[in-house]
Amino acid sequence: MSDGQEQRSWLGEILKCDAADVALQLIAGDASPRKFYRVYGPASGSRVLMVSPPTENNERFVLIQRTLEGAGVRVPSMARANLALGYFLLEDLGDTTFSLALEQNDVGALYKEALDTLAVIRAIRAVESELPHYDQKELQRELDVCREWFFSKALSLPLDRKALSIFAEMSACVIGAAHHQPQGLVHRDYHSRNLMVSVGDMSLAVIDFQDAIIGPVAYDAVSLLKDVYVVWPREKQLVWLEYYWERLVREGQLDEGSWSQFIMWFDLIGLQRHVKILGVFSRLWLRDDKPSYMRDIPAVIAYIREACLLYRDTHPAIGVFWDWFEGSVMPIVERRDWYGVS
Repeated sequence: MSDGQEQRSWLGEILKCDAADVALQLIAGDASPRKFYRVYGPASGSRVLMVSPPTENNERFVLIQRTLEGAGVRVPSMARANLALGYFLLEDLGDTTFSLALEQNDVGALYKEALDTLAVIRAIRAVESELPHYDQKELQRELDVCREWFFSKALSLPLDRKALSIFAEMSACVIGAAHHQPQGLVHRDYHSRNLMVSVGDMSLAVIDFQDAIIGPVAYDAVSLLKDVYVVWPREKQLVWLEYYWERLVREGQLDEGSWSQFIMWFDLIGLQRHVKILGVFSRLWLRDDKPSYMRDIPAVIAYIREACLLYRDTHPAIGVFWDWFEGSVMPIVERRDWYGVS
């Protein structure tokens, strides 16, 4: 039995119809190996079939879906799941992502709703003992993705002992800052392509939460406000960040006098995230044959540059890293056809 036949047979049993009456339409996927199909059966309406290999944290997807739904966060409802097959029959949330909604709606209102939703996620404590933590090992593993896939493979840049030392000291700096932040539930990729907006009432739904982890308070705010796919000036970022911070203060999650510290946490965990993304996008290109992600490298580097210049005086390891990056990495980057003009 082919994959398509097996999927239709599974769906037919759930929808109580003949497998031949089930139509599948491949729809846009994401950066993972998962595939998504819009499902049409004899009954009115459509649903979405997510086909997800065992490598994609399927058990955690189910756990977080139920947790978020129970906390009142809008997520796709799940009619049925088969973990052995990696099949998930989900609610069809339509095609309007947050990034598309921004083009024709009140930008400020959308960001406030996204941050309000994030604050609800942030307050969830029920799964802390069931999820892994963004500990030193995990944060370093992510940073090392940049070393392997961006520096070594995408740029063919040899890293001598001095360069490795510079990278290690920068890594230690941002990891140390991450550990000083309050820890809690982190979506991990809370950005404009992982939020859906209902065209009717403009309500917001959260998707792609299977990599959720316990980590730093400012992490998801970085994913949203320093989004690689939708870039805003720092002035706007800080206006929205302050809105989020004020809500966390009201809810007792942060101290009233922590605003300047919160900005620093935001920027330094942002540096960790964007260095990681250099490697992740390079891996998507070279290993997974998804070159389109390299078009966003200029935005990623711009975020890295900004953070390094802001903190080079107070965090010398970050200044040394940027001096090396600007002198040794950027001349190679600027010759690559995927870099273009930033």
